[in-house]
Amino acid sequence: MSHLTIVLLVTLFMMVMFIWHKVPFGVTAMTCCLILAATGVVDLKSAFIGFGNKTVVLIAPILALSSVLTKTALVDKISGTLNMVQGKSGMMLIIAFYAVAALFSQFVPSTAALAILVVFLTTLNKSGEITANRLLLPLLGVMVAWKFRLPIGLGATTFATLNGFYEGIVGEGNPQYMISLLDPLKFAIIPIIVLTTYCLFAWKLMPKDQEVDTTKLKKGAVVEKLPQSKQMIVYIVFTVVMLCLIFNQITKNWMYLAPAAGVIILIFTGCIDAKDASKDMTQDMIWMLAGVLIVADAIGSSGAGEVIGQFILNIIGQNPSQFKVMLIFSAATVIMTTFISNMGTQSVLIPIAASVALAAGWDPRGLVLIIGTANYFAVGFPSGSGECAVAFAAGEYNPAKVLKFTLPYMILAILSCAVSATLFYPLG
Repeated sequence: MSHLTIVLLVTLFMMVMFIWHKVPFGVTAMTCCLILAATGVVDLKSAFIGFGNKTVVLIAPILALSSVLTKTALVDKISGTLNMVQGKSGMMLIIAFYAVAALFSQFVPSTAALAILVVFLTTLNKSGEITANRLLLPLLGVMVAWKFRLPIGLGATTFATLNGFYEGIVGEGNPQYMISLLDPLKFAIIPIIVLTTYCLFAWKLMPKDQEVDTTKLKKGAVVEKLPQSKQMIVYIVFTVVMLCLIFNQITKNWMYLAPAAGVIILIFTGCIDAKDASKDMTQDMIWMLAGVLIVADAIGSSGAGEVIGQFILNIIGQNPSQFKVMLIFSAATVIMTTFISNMGTQSVLIPIAASVALAAGWDPRGLVLIIGTANYFAVGFPSGSGECAVAFAAGEYNPAKVLKFTLPYMILAILSCAVSATLFYPLG
């Protein structure tokens, strides 16, 4: 069996397993690496070299840094903003909730952030126009529009994560096709404006004849806060690391080394336990990313990317318009995320998009950014994401009864992503 055939079969296996999600993504990715090594497609040294890839070196310690932030007073301080607007009404109250949701989405896992915000929502007057039940899904809409878009916290690694899914397909000879630190934010500006504006007014489309049930929320474990002196160390280290990422043209390789250095400092100063740091840095996401990097390399070097790209191009049709291509991938991302996980959607679609773009001689960045952004926008069903499940459970929403809010939201999300990609990252 030729190497090309083996890589195509391994790629198909990976996609099916990611969609099925019978086992963790990392297990699937490592299985693919094992098969590639066992069949001689890649040598033993190369099969697991993904763990030393600069993308993994960057992202793993960032996960630990973001985790230790939850042991500081940062979340409490952001939540305090809502206490300041208690008793307010109208647009000021809605803006306050949305602003806090946008901030939370940069630092706190979305499911936890939404659970925190629901507690504040339940303090709203149950007889007024602005009720908890009417704001909960719009709040979710704002949160996913802003999620990891700013170049801080995990948002500072979004570009590296997306690059990791397709850099092996593009190859080192095309650095202009790789995404930079600020590209996810630049791309998201139009969707953020469109979707936040929609949520500012479309909350009126939500029903107000039921209450939010906080008993349906999964209670998070109480996190013990660090002493004030250690919190200050965490803030300083986190700020320095973020500055290294933002000013990467100056810091160069330190952009990749700074997060690890930050974690080491926090371990030596007692701000984070070494076992906790190790656990954070070996999450399933890291195993998956390390494996996908090797599979992407195999797709690029074997010619499988060209085969996949030409196959999809034949389906799309010869010489399609740029906007049509962007629209197809944007809609496919939202639809696919409704049924499989966000990370699974990215893992499956980004290599396909990159292969299609290269086969057609296009710049793949717009398509990759569409998938990396639109995979958060499947808000029509509880299966769309973890935060969707939290919102639908707490609000006891019938998907059909809230469709007049969620369907326009998803349509606007699809269109705004396609427009943004066409304007800022044209295919060629």
